Amino acid sequence: MQENNGDTKTSIFNISLRMFAENGYENVSVRDIAEAVGIKAASIYNHYESKEKILDACYDFYLKNRNTFRLNREQYEPVIRNGTKEEVLNLFSYIFDTSIHENMGYAVFVIYSRVFSDARAREIYAGEMNDSIQYLQEVFSFGITIGRFNSFNIQAVSLVILSTRVFTAHSTSIQPEQKIEWYKAQADFSDELIKIVPFNY
Repeated sequence: MQENNGDTKTSIFNISLRMFAENGYENVSVRDIAEAVGIKAASIYNHYESKEKILDACYDFYLKNRNTFRLNREQYEPVIRNGTKEEVLNLFSYIFDTSIHENMGYAVFVIYSRVFSDARAREIYAGEMNDSIQYLQEVFSFGITIGRFNSFNIQAVSLVILSTRVFTAHSTSIQPEQKIEWYKAQADFSDELIKIVPFNY
């Protein structure tokens, strides 16, 4: 049977990302990946030059998709103006398309677990922090301006929200077996936010 190169490369990527997240990048070999995919180790190199290139692909995937949960101003303004509290709070949650949701979760684990050992992971992490703070402050400021939120310390609340995410993701990247807790924390995020965001309705 002829190998479908596209499907095989996709399988290598998906399985590698999961294994890096669950076992740690350093603890996964090319042979381990090949065995999980069901191909010979040498076949990996038909698609990726090295294990490092697979890791780069994981980073690229995250960078390409990390902002897809964020709405632009034209999209979030109607939600702030007319949405329920739950709909407004969803603006701050990581809700990715179902086709990439699981892989984005794995990518977070990989990046956060490598922040102290990998310059590129550190750069991505810093960019995510800056982008998130900017987004939160932008949305909160608009909500205050139109009277949907009472006035509050936007920077402080934004840092609390971001710190909670970072702490949870860091914890799970250290103990990947707890990743289900990370997903649960994301699902419960609105319940916590509603306690600290001063809605005016």
